[in-house]
Amino acid sequence: MGGDDIARACAPGQPDRYRLVYNAIEDRQRRNYDLTALPEGGAMLEAQVIGPAVLNDPRRGISVADPIRPWRGEGALYRLNAEELGRVVASLQAAGFEQPAPEGLELRGDSFFWTVSACRNGQFHFHAWGWPSAEFDRMAVPLLETMLAFDRTGVEAQRPYAVPLPPYSSYFQTRDPVAPPKVPSRFIVAKNGLKYSQSPIN
Repeated sequence: MGGDDIARACAPGQPDRYRLVYNAIEDRQRRNYDLTALPEGGAMLEAQVIGPAVLNDPRRGISVADPIRPWRGEGALYRLNAEELGRVVASLQAAGFEQPAPEGLELRGDSFFWTVSACRNGQFHFHAWGWPSAEFDRMAVPLLETMLAFDRTGVEAQRPYAVPLPPYSSYFQTRDPVAPPKVPSRFIVAKNGLKYSQSPIN
């Protein structure tokens, strides 16, 4: 989510890499886009869409060969040419990716957010946008439209919409040992990445 593996591998001489993650309420859909620049220009895009497991779907059923198939989501590869990669980079720039990361921004799994991490010219950079905010409203759908143009997973995108957000602490107030509450993920944006938190803070 925060591109920690990209940051660790980022060094001069390494190919440019980008990872874009669109969280559309984590129980419903998360879209991951990994791009790796190619020496001849352009980039290879690996897209993955993770959603609820449908155990009775004959296309994605459990088998001996692949027992976790329903939970792996849908994946697809696409090779971008130089012009297409330029469109992705231009969309990121228009979204404000070049600006410093918004330290302290809270990203909740029960809402919508984008994270983008990149290794470019041997330097790591990270940014994030969370709903509700003017920045997210401005960039979320245009960036999604850019990536969907190259998305071959065949999974319809969950568009952002207003969602009620209870205080995060409310998820910890139910004391049911038989059916404990499912607590959504919670991340806090750091200077150049994410720090994970699930503390009961509003």
